[in-house]
Amino acid sequence: MNKTFTEFFRKEANHRTGLIKIFLCIFCAAMCASGKDFNISDYGAIGNGTNLNTEAIQKCIDACGGAGGGRVVVEGGRYVTGTIFLRSNVELHLEANGALLASPEGKAYPEFTCKEWDKKMAPRYTSRCWIYAGFIENVSITGMGSLDCNGSVFCDPVIKDGKETGIYTRNTSTLPARMIFIMGCTNVRLEDFTMKHMAGGWGCWINDSQYVTATKLKMYCNPGYPNSDGIHVNCSCDIMISDCIIHCGDDSIIVRANTNLLKEKRPCERVIVKGCVLSTKCRAVRIGYRNDGIIRNCTFSDLVITDSARGLWIELPGRANASDMSDNHTQISNLRFNNIVINRTSLAPILIQVCPDNKFGFIRDIHFSNITAKSGKAPQILGRNDAVIEDIYFNDCVFVVDPVSTTNPYPIMNFAKRIHFDNTVFTLGYEDKFLKK
Repeated sequence: MNKTFTEFFRKEANHRTGLIKIFLCIFCAAMCASGKDFNISDYGAIGNGTNLNTEAIQKCIDACGGAGGGRVVVEGGRYVTGTIFLRSNVELHLEANGALLASPEGKAYPEFTCKEWDKKMAPRYTSRCWIYAGFIENVSITGMGSLDCNGSVFCDPVIKDGKETGIYTRNTSTLPARMIFIMGCTNVRLEDFTMKHMAGGWGCWINDSQYVTATKLKMYCNPGYPNSDGIHVNCSCDIMISDCIIHCGDDSIIVRANTNLLKEKRPCERVIVKGCVLSTKCRAVRIGYRNDGIIRNCTFSDLVITDSARGLWIELPGRANASDMSDNHTQISNLRFNNIVINRTSLAPILIQVCPDNKFGFIRDIHFSNITAKSGKAPQILGRNDAVIEDIYFNDCVFVVDPVSTTNPYPIMNFAKRIHFDNTVFTLGYEDKFLKK
C-alpha cells in the first residue's frame, strides 16, 4: 500500500514539475517576444546635457510602438528633450544612470491640437506639456532614473528690499504647463523614477483615465516654485497612488472633478492614496475646487504630512481662473482618511469649506480616524446657509494647536450638522515648539 502511494505521488510530482517547466518556457518566450528594448541612443540621441534630442527620442518611441510595444530605454547620460508623445504598449524606462532633461527653450513645447479635447477649455488655456500620453493604453514610465524638469530656467526669484523672498514667479508663458499629462488613457503605470525641479506647471496630471498606478515615485522641487503640484487626479477612476514621496511648492496630491475639458462628464471615484510622505507650502491633500462635479468613494491612509501650510482640505474656493473651473453643483461623499500624521502645519490640519457663489450639491459622509496633528489652527468645517455640510466623523483623533499662532485656537463649525466625535481630543500645546516661525 505504501509503495503504491509513494509511486502515485512521485508520478504526480513529476507531472506538476513538467507543467511548471512548460509554463515557465511559455512565460519567458512571451516576455522575450513582448519585451524588446529600443535604446534612444540607437536613434541618434546624445546624452551630453546640451544637445536637443526630441526628434531622436520620438523616433525611438514610434519605432517601439510600431513594433507592437516594448521598452524605450534611457541610459548613460542626460538627454535634453522637448515634448514627446508616448504610444500604446510602450514602457519609457529610465535606467539609474539615465535622465531626461527638459529643454530650456520654450519653443520645444509647442501647442498641439487634439480632436478629443479643446485646449481653450484646459487650465491656463494651453496644451503645452513635456511628456504626453493621450488616449492610449498599456503605457508605463519606470526605472530608477530621473525626469529633470529644469524648473530654475523657467522661474525667477522675487526680490524685495534687495533680498530674495523665497518666492518665485514664472518668467515665460511658453513652458510646459504639465510635466506628465495623461489624458483619456487606460492601464497606466508610473513607478520608481524621480521627478525633480518641476516649476510653473503640475508634476503629473491624470485626466479622464482609468486603471492608473503611481508607485514609489520621488517628486521634489524648490518649494517657492509656482504651480509645482505633485500628482493631480481629475475625473478619473480606479487610481492608486502609493509609497510616494512628494515635496513641492503647490498642492501635493489633488483629487478633482473639473469636467470643463471633457466631452462627457464623469465622476472622480475609486481613488486610493496610501503610504505617502508629503510636504508643501500649500495643501498636502486637496479635494475639490470651484464648481467641480462628483467626487466619491476614495480613501487616504498611512500618510505623513509635515512642514506644510495646510493638511487635508476639502475646499470649494471663492475664486478661480475661468479655465480651471466647470459648471456643476459639487457632490462630494464617502471619503475616508485614516492613520495620518500631520506635524508643523501652520494653518488648519483639516478644513471642509464651501465659499460663496459655488454651486453646491452636497458634502457628506466624510470620515477621519486615527489622525494626530500639531498645527497652528484647529480643524474647521465651514458650510453656508444654503450649503450645509453633514455627516462628518472624527474617531480616535488628537489635535494639538499652538495658541500663539492664532487668536482662535478652537475648532470652528458653521452650517454643519451631524458632526460626530468619538475618542477625539482637542488640546493646546507648546511643547517641541513645533511650528516654524
